[in-house]
Amino acid sequence: MSNSAADRAGGVFRTWALAAPLQPLKDLSAEDRERLASAVVTIDVYRSMHGRPLAKVTMGIRSMVRTARRSDDIRPGQRFKRFDRILNKLVRYPNMRLSQMEDIGGCRVVLPTIEEVYAVLGRIRNNWDDARVSDYIKEPKADGYRGVHVVHKRDGRLIEVQLRTEGQHDWAEAIETSSPRVGFNLKDGAGPDDLKEYFKLAADRIALREAGAGPDAEVEERFATVRERVIHYFQPTS
Repeated sequence: MSNSAADRAGGVFRTWALAAPLQPLKDLSAEDRERLASAVVTIDVYRSMHGRPLAKVTMGIRSMVRTARRSDDIRPGQRFKRFDRILNKLVRYPNMRLSQMEDIGGCRVVLPTIEEVYAVLGRIRNNWDDARVSDYIKEPKADGYRGVHVVHKRDGRLIEVQLRTEGQHDWAEAIETSSPRVGFNLKDGAGPDDLKEYFKLAADRIALREAGAGPDAEVEERFATVRERVIHYFQPTS
């Protein structure tokens, strides 16, 4: 399947999704429903075509981690972006073509220290001339997320590699597991300001600890205050 065919399918789905509040699926003509169904199938097939490139990238990353650490005790994991999240991202970013989506196939390595993250990143830069690096350790995202992302094209498909410390990974996992519990899609920036501040401060505390700095009194005081404000989000509703 060509990238252009995938992009056309993504465009068909996005056009319907943006118009769905005014034109629900049941109101579409039989021809338009068939066209939409075909687009959804095409998107799913395109997703599956990242499998072999992802496996190759994961093998390469494993070798680089082994070389950088002189040990094979840490192995990268790999995953496909969930189909529903691909569809959601097409809608959230109306100018993004499906073939531009960098994280359909993803490989992740969780390392003990920041120094080891950058050691592996150095190996990647030496091996992949096309590597596009986003360093969210030096420049964290607004929500507090930290890590290093590398995008590499393999066999015509974009594959994303994530390098995280253990603390950064624990924080990201907490965002994932907390979202259904609190009822907000925290990973995509949804939720009330106090809850978002709580996770931002939690990320700052982890970053200070991993940098070898002592606790910051101002951060600790603010974190304690905000934690009291948000505790009700985590309590079960009757």
